[in-house]
This record gives sequence, C-alpha cells and structure tokens, in this order.
Amino acid sequence: MSATLTVAQQAAIERSKMEAQAASLVTGYAGTALKLGNGRVLLDQATGAPVAFVNDDNPQRHYLLDDGVSWHTSDQYWGSGYAITSLGGAQWNKPHQYEVSGGEEHQIFAIIGTGLALDVTRIGGERLVERYEWRNVTNQTVVITGLGIQTPFNDRYPGASKSLHECVNTHIFAGGDWSWVLAKPMNGQGNCLGLVVREGAINAYSIQSRNQVTYSDIRGHIVLQVTDRAINPDSFGGQPSIVLEPGESYVLSWELGWYADEQSFLNDTDAPAAFSSMSATIGQPVTVTTDRTVEAISAGLIVQKTPTGATLTADHAGTYQLALVDGDARAHTEVLFHKSLRDTVNDRARYILKHQVASEREGALAGAIVATDVRNGLHFIDASWNDWSDGSERIAMPVLLQRSLNLGLLDESLRGPAQQAADHWRDFAEAALIDETGAIRRGSGLPKSEFGGRLYDCPWMVSFYTEHYHATHDEHDIDMALKILDRAAEIGGEHFLSIEFAESSATLARVLDGMGRSEDAGRLRSRVVASADYFLKLGSNLPYHEVSYEQSITAPLVSLLLEAHRITDRAEYLDGALERLQWLLSFSGPQPDSRLYGVSIRHWDGYWFGINRQFGDVFPHYWSTLTAEVLARLPQSHRTKETDALAKAIFEANMANYGEDGSATCAYVFPSNVDGRAMHQADPLANDQDWHLNIWMRMIAEEDFPAA
Repeated sequence: MSATLTVAQQAAIERSKMEAQAASLVTGYAGTALKLGNGRVLLDQATGAPVAFVNDDNPQRHYLLDDGVSWHTSDQYWGSGYAITSLGGAQWNKPHQYEVSGGEEHQIFAIIGTGLALDVTRIGGERLVERYEWRNVTNQTVVITGLGIQTPFNDRYPGASKSLHECVNTHIFAGGDWSWVLAKPMNGQGNCLGLVVREGAINAYSIQSRNQVTYSDIRGHIVLQVTDRAINPDSFGGQPSIVLEPGESYVLSWELGWYADEQSFLNDTDAPAAFSSMSATIGQPVTVTTDRTVEAISAGLIVQKTPTGATLTADHAGTYQLALVDGDARAHTEVLFHKSLRDTVNDRARYILKHQVASEREGALAGAIVATDVRNGLHFIDASWNDWSDGSERIAMPVLLQRSLNLGLLDESLRGPAQQAADHWRDFAEAALIDETGAIRRGSGLPKSEFGGRLYDCPWMVSFYTEHYHATHDEHDIDMALKILDRAAEIGGEHFLSIEFAESSATLARVLDGMGRSEDAGRLRSRVVASADYFLKLGSNLPYHEVSYEQSITAPLVSLLLEAHRITDRAEYLDGALERLQWLLSFSGPQPDSRLYGVSIRHWDGYWFGINRQFGDVFPHYWSTLTAEVLARLPQSHRTKETDALAKAIFEANMANYGEDGSATCAYVFPSNVDGRAMHQADPLANDQDWHLNIWMRMIAEEDFPAA
C-alpha cells in the first residue's frame, strides 16, 4: 500500500472490493426480503428469521452475525429466544406458521411447556416495525419471569481491517420503556443501525457464547430481555414479573432504521428525560428534566422535585438506581455520586499501603504491590497466571503512589509511607522484574527467558521511574527509564501500540531536556515519529496485539500520531489522528447511564483479571480513560467544550470502580447474566483499575485538564 494514501483512500479501495462481494451475496440470495429504508432485511427461507440487514450505501457492512462465523448458528438467529414461566421454560426458534406477503411477515410459535404462544409481525418500509406478542393460551394464570430475544449484532474483532470495514460496535440501553440499541460502524463511517422500543419494555440484557473457546475477540450473542427475574431478579434496579391471565397477552414492539449519525438516532428515541450529567461529585446535584415522576430505587438517593423534574443528590459515594414513572410507563437508569479525585486518590493510597503491599514475602519481594481480594484482604500472586502476577498491570499502584505524592495530592500522614513504599517497589522491580539490559518480565516468578516478552509493560515502568526521579532527583531513575525504552526499541517497540508509549516518551524527553541530555531526548522523539510513520503506512491493517482489535489499540495509535504532530508540526500526523479518532469514538456510546455514557466497550477482563473468571461486558473499564486522554491531548484548534465534557464524563464514570474505603474492583461485569450466570456485579479483586486515576492525574499535570 502506498504511503501517500490516506486512510480514507485506502478504505475506498477496500470498499470497492467488499461491495462487489456484498452485491454478489445479496443478488444471489434466494430467500425473501423486507424493505428497510435504502436497504432490506434478508429472511431465512426455513424460519423467516432476519439473517442480514443490508444498507445499499454501505453493503459491505455486516450488521448481524452470519453463518460464516463458526459459533453463530440458527439457534441464535434474530428473533429467536426463550421464555421462563410458572409452568416451565423453553426456547422458540422455528415457527409453526410462517408467511410473507405484501411487505409483511407473520410468524406463530408455540412455546411448548410455558403456557405461551408467540405471534411475530414484521412490517417493512422506511423503518422495520417488529411486534412480538406473547399470549397465555392456557386456562390458568401464567407468570413470566424470563423473556429474552436474540439480537445477534456483529460486534466482534476478526482483525483490525475486517473489523473496521465490516463490523459494528453495539451500544445497548436497557432502560425499561426507554430502551434502544445503536450499532455503529467500527470505522465511524456510514449508516448506523438503530433499534428503538415503542411499546413494552426491555429491562435488561444478557450475553451468550462467552467462554474459553470464543475468548476475547468476540462480544458474544446479545439477548434483549423483557425480564431476567428468573436468573437475576435484582439486576438493573430490579426485574419485573409479568402476570398474564387466560387470554391475556404482553406486547413488545420496536422499530429499526438507518441513521446518518449518533445524534440523528438520539433525536428519534423519544427520550422521556434529560440529565445534566450522569455523574457528579458528592455535594453537587444531578438535574433531571422530565414530565415523569422521578423515584429512587436505591437507598440513599435523595430526590427533590422541581417544576421541571427533579434534582438528585447523595451523601455517600456509589451508583444509584432510579425510575421515571408515568402511569404504567416505567423507565430506569442509574447515576453516580463520587468523591473528589483528591479524596479518591487518598483512599486508594491508604488502602494500597494497608492491604496491597506484599510485606509477608522475603527480601526485595516484600516491596511488591499486588492484587488483593477486598472481601478478606488476601493477596493474589500467581506466577502461572500473568494477570495475577506481581508485575505488569500492577505497576499502576506504585505509579499512583508516586504521582499523587509528586502532585501534592496526598495527605500529610500518607506522604512518608507512600514514598517509602515507592522506594521499596523500585528495589523490588530491579531485583525481580528488570534485567541488566532493561528488559522486563511480567512477574518475579517467571523464568529468565520471559524477560523482554511484553512491550506493554515498558511505558508503565518508564512512568514509574520518571515519577520517582521527580521525587528523588536520582539520575539513576532516568538512566533506567532510558534503558527500558532503548531495550523496547530493540525488540520491536516502534511497531507495537503500547499503551502510553507516546505520553511516557514525551514526559521523559522533557526531563532529559531539563538535564541537558538533548541527544537522548532527541532519540526518544525520533522513535515516536518513526513509529507514527510506520502505522500511517499500515492504514487499517493494524497488527494483532493481545486482542485482534480493540479500543486500547486505537487510542494509543491516535495518541502516537498526536505526539508526532506535536514534535514535527506536520499536517499528515494530525490528519491521520483525526481520521482514526472516528474509529476510537465508535467504541463509545451515548447511553444515559453513569456506567455507560462515553465508556468504551470491553468484554474480557473479568475473565483475565478477576477472581470469578467471567467473560462479559465490563462497564466501566479503566482503559476507557484512554479515550478521555486522547480527547484531552487534542490540539487547541480541535479541543472543544464537547470533547472536554466527554472526557470528563469518562473519567468520572470510572469512579464507580472504587469503594468508600479505598477498595476497588478490576471488573464490573455489567450484563444481567452471562451464559446463564447472574452478573451485573463487581468482581472482588482489586487488581489493575488504578490506571484510570494515573491517567487523570497525568492529564491534570500535563494538559491542564480539570479534576473532579
């Protein structure tokens, strides 16, 4: 690929190839189709289930999973589902009756053993209208406690280029009668597919097909749930029972359509309320503008009625569920009230010093700071499981102690112990994690052959040494930081999108300039530029990292290009960053929920980092703050009130991961259930989440970004 082609030009070439393939697929389709705006819904010949949503302006985009995906079968086709009632539970998949005529489809399912029959109607047009009606066909009362519909959006990572050109990021708001789903193209270009509930309610969602076979590159099958009471009665503010007397029915209806962008979709959702923000510092209010009655679901949420709606406050940090009620109509969401950044950092420092230093170990190993079970204070150190090692992501904790100390954020009583812990951690790192070449291994218990095996760790270690130098003025720290980056370059660092590589290199280069070591500083900056050149040439063909494609690949890429622009003032780097910024923002959704608004999709850390070993959507995940970091680092010509507000919302959302006592969770697995296991809960391991606080503090110090 020519280095002179922009990403847009490369995408046009790829698009022409893919459009030819997509056109061949569509024209060769022998089944029935319903109109959907400037496109159509392709229906499975045997069952009538929608198997593809095709947009003529973007025919290469696969909005739904298809049979080319090995783990997707007819069992999860769109509109299939399950019911759990007082009589039993069963799935529906193949209709007993099925016809398509005059642009409408009708299906009838007998859900054997549940007392229910299901009538499905689909009407094509500018919008596709889907109506599901569950009927009680018995002569007794039927109580529905589980009701889920398969909606297999194509949210997965089959490699960067294929993801960007074919897949979608699916943003779900299960808010009762105020519910919707927005499927955004992963490259941020082309039509979004939006689903808006018009009758009935979606009170939760779940994820299926998340296991040790599918691993981290797929989100799984998304199931929208009228209720999940049978599996997780308390999730999403509480799950309802639906009581049907003989002959009665429950109706759920939604519309699907194409939207040019996020805002045009939101304008069509008939939102019953507007929030001033989804998160606020304790002592500050959240204002709700609504014609509905606002009710607190969670204890401790204070609701004060106003002429235009209500104000919400709370005296203690935490997330709080609330309802918006108008007769039988009921929506729900949650808001977050959190401590200030200073108070949160102090809480974490105090907790780390008391509970997470491995002082029970021998010699230098006692300086390690490790993952801890917040239920009982037990340390989790396991050389056989990298994400429970005493290195890698756990570097966040000594960085937090040293950075907060350097910024003057720590209380007097913590300053001495924090510095002592940071000093001891440096001794530990040099004794157990770093070899004489500057290579790093992920944990002290790993063999020497593992030194230099993971590039992600290098910028994090450089951040620690740079911060430690600011406290001690020991030039050894700078020599070590430089050695680590030199070694990283030798093993391919310029061809790898390490998180915070650009930021750590820039900070260290400034320190080197101040020390008169301009040659060393220049070497670091030249590597940033060389890396930016390499990734510009690749376009969308980004290499595999630990996941085939993800937000925490894209964010370091945009930061890298922004830093190259700062160094050179060359327009191609800024242009490249702005093109890729659309990729990054596609991961973020506009859901009016404090755990979701602006927060990037991520769905595997509960398995790798948590005690529960649970895949599934993690909201909020601390690496979502990489998007906030990018927005805070935009040039002043492109940084706006809107970008700052989004960055602030992402930083604040991640405050949900800390307890009032300074404890923390590495993963809040958000869906109501995952593969039938009740979720919507925090994993009890405090592990790697402190990168959120570190990034926020860096933005305060280096980009003049406001604190909470």
